[in-house]
Amino acid sequence: MGHENGNMRVQVDGYTRVCLTVIAVLLAVLIVGLWAEAVPSARPVSAAPPDTFGDPNKQRIELVAEMKKTNDQIAELVALFRSGEAKVQVSGEAGEKPAAQGAAKNVVQKRASKE
Repeated sequence: MGHENGNMRVQVDGYTRVCLTVIAVLLAVLIVGLWAEAVPSARPVSAAPPDTFGDPNKQRIELVAEMKKTNDQIAELVALFRSGEAKVQVSGEAGEKPAAQGAAKNVVQKRASKE
């Protein structure tokens, strides 16, 4: 590097000049390629056909029907519990003390007798 009259001068050898030229040409090709590709790739995008995932309205209707069925079954169970035709018996988990099991059964029986 040399300084002449306040200007800085950089000397570049032949190899560096060739490398910079190749990089500039490749960047120009890349820019032209991206610009040329931008026009055809701007085609409209459509969603997947409705049959791909099923009909959402039909799924909702089926879900509501199943929920109604479950609610009816729960109402049936509640009616059986209230009438006394069904009773709850609590059995303990493995490793649970027998006294705790008896206490749980007593609580359930007391609740059932109050209703």
